[in-house]
Amino acid sequence: MRNTRVCVFDLGNVMIFHNEEPFFQQLAAVCRPGLPVEDLFRQAFDRADVGRGGDFESIHPFLVEAAELRMTADGFRLAWSDIFTANPPMVELVGALARPRVLLSNTHEPHVSWIKRRFPDVFPLFDHCFLSHEIGLAKPNPAFFRQVEQVTGVEPAGHVFTDDRADNVAVAQSLGWEAFQFVGTEDCRRRLGELGVG
Repeated sequence: MRNTRVCVFDLGNVMIFHNEEPFFQQLAAVCRPGLPVEDLFRQAFDRADVGRGGDFESIHPFLVEAAELRMTADGFRLAWSDIFTANPPMVELVGALARPRVLLSNTHEPHVSWIKRRFPDVFPLFDHCFLSHEIGLAKPNPAFFRQVEQVTGVEPAGHVFTDDRADNVAVAQSLGWEAFQFVGTEDCRRRLGELGVG
């Protein structure tokens, strides 16, 4: 499909904001004092490969044993998910763009379930949602971007991508996409306008 422009957006810190620090503070308060609980959490998260579909629920029993975590599994899942705040200007901006619109996110099931309940206006904005835990690929793997092209049927240069991480932007650019780093809604609006989108 030549001459079609597909706008592709990251989720976290673009469509909605996230801040993990309160979660790790809460975690530290219910684990054995003096332990590097953030490091333990991240090691377990990576070992389970949660971002590409692995078992998030395996982290709780690990921390119960390794860090004497005093929190129920449900409470742990809730605390890890309740780290997001809305970004209404981006919801408005994306909602005004021509279709097709695509979401491309490194995420996992607990966060997606929470976001769909807490921010029900976000996912319906998009015609296609590429989520790392469902596909088994994650940015900045070029194959994740190629999955988008296969579904949209649009040549690489027809994709306009914004992400808060410079490494993801760089990979998209290396694949022939138009891409820029997200630093705020008004800058995003300006950059899209410069690219003829909006």
